[in-house]
Amino acid sequence: MRLPLIIFLFFYLSSNSYCQDLINKNDSLFIDSINKLNLNNKKLILFENKYNEAIDKFNLGKLNNAISLLDECVSLDSTSANSYFLLSKCYYDIDLKFEFLHNIKKALFFDSLNVFYISEIGNYYRSISKNDSANFYFNIIIENFPNFSDVFYWKSLINIKNQDYSNALDNMNKAINIEEKDFFFHERAGIYRKQKNFNKSLSDYKICIKMNNKSSLYYNNIASLYKAIGILDSSIYFYNKSITLDKQNKLSFNNRGEVFLENGDIDNAKKDFKKSLEIDSSYTLALNNLSVCFYNSNDLAKTIELLNKCIEIHPDFVTALINRGIYYQTVRNERKACEDWNRASKLGSELAKKFINNDCY
Repeated sequence: MRLPLIIFLFFYLSSNSYCQDLINKNDSLFIDSINKLNLNNKKLILFENKYNEAIDKFNLGKLNNAISLLDECVSLDSTSANSYFLLSKCYYDIDLKFEFLHNIKKALFFDSLNVFYISEIGNYYRSISKNDSANFYFNIIIENFPNFSDVFYWKSLINIKNQDYSNALDNMNKAINIEEKDFFFHERAGIYRKQKNFNKSLSDYKICIKMNNKSSLYYNNIASLYKAIGILDSSIYFYNKSITLDKQNKLSFNNRGEVFLENGDIDNAKKDFKKSLEIDSSYTLALNNLSVCFYNSNDLAKTIELLNKCIEIHPDFVTALINRGIYYQTVRNERKACEDWNRASKLGSELAKKFINNDCY
């Protein structure tokens, strides 16, 4: 009877020892798992702290500090699309475009259908006139987000730059059919204006103003259209509105001055051109226009002073070159007149060629 007891006892002892080994091993695995979890949690907390600090530095304009922190972020998590995206923004702002593109594409790699990332890449290519590349990314958006209205607006801007107004109008209409935004109508008004469809252009400008009556630009542009079609009273009315909204709008002061000049109101024209130059003393449009006022008032000394300054700032300003040529012709300096008209002609001016044909031998 002792043998079974010994066998049983051995089996019991052996089983107990095996179970104890299992418990010890499981305890070890559990502890390892907890340690790894704690390590991951510590890395996650460290990552979040670094990332949030990087955002703060970015918002403060401390871009190099933000870059250092974000480099630490991607070393902690090499798949963080947000980190690569913010890195791209930092590099863009310090004008390191290669690094910008490298990081925004890495962000897109880890978040392949992020419409914001795709938009950033497409618009970067649009900004450097790589239109095929821009349209490649814009078409990805259209394929995956067909109701994303802004992408049709961006494609229209490419068409406008290429003077392809038919496709520009088609894309802008698609944008507006998806979502009515004031700047969509504003851009379409510009397309209609290029197509000489002034009634539709005027209608869209009015829609812009109805949607957003705080934009000085919209009032300026509808005023400019009224000026182009010869309704000068309405033009001045809307320039007044534009200036009321933005008293530092040099363009509206200059353009209203042009209307006064067309009406023969030289005194008010001078005031507006001078006000434009108070805002920006190097504004060549206003310098040229003010020179015309002094020329019409027979103040030739002031005329040539302004034209010289204008051309010094902008040597290829065709209108100023032609006007200075006219000044030199007035004071009987045919050689200098022809020199300026030749410069303007080489820049593509047909009017300068007519002056050369008539007065230069």
